[in-house]
Amino acid sequence: MKKVGRPVKLDGINVNSLQKWISKDPKRKEAIKCQALISLTKGVSVKDVCSVLNVTRETISDWRKNIATKGIKYLDRKTEQGRTSQLSDDIRLLLKKSVLQSPSNFKYTQVLWDGKLVVKFIQEQCNLNISVRTAQYWLHEIGFTRQRPRLIYKQANKKEKAKFKEDIKKIRKKTEK
Repeated sequence: MKKVGRPVKLDGINVNSLQKWISKDPKRKEAIKCQALISLTKGVSVKDVCSVLNVTRETISDWRKNIATKGIKYLDRKTEQGRTSQLSDDIRLLLKKSVLQSPSNFKYTQVLWDGKLVVKFIQEQCNLNISVRTAQYWLHEIGFTRQRPRLIYKQANKKEKAKFKEDIKKIRKKTEK
């Protein structure tokens, strides 16, 4: 039976700042890989290492295979992880504050924000040229989803609408039997 001690105090630990610190230097990531593999040799379970590092078993296996076949030189390689995003924290904040407001507050005639309008807004405010798909992705990144308001017909009779819904439910029940 494992001996349970006092829980670790996590006050003052900011996960985001730690992740940023790790990502600033590729050597730090490689050192963490080394520590993970050393932990495995000392009897720590793969499950525990995976949960701590938030990686899959396959990732751990790849690290082990690469170090076994390519040697320690594998850790000195330069990783090309693609282009860095132009979505800085300043643009993220500006976009979030702006999209929560109506486009008319920025003298646009459009009623709703969409990808094209965000492209125009970013061009005017930040002097950046982005594609419509990038604008949609940025909106998703800051927590917005692509939705359109549903139309409500003012002439619709509420009683007839409720009766229609009940009739549909009855038809569905009959067809399910």
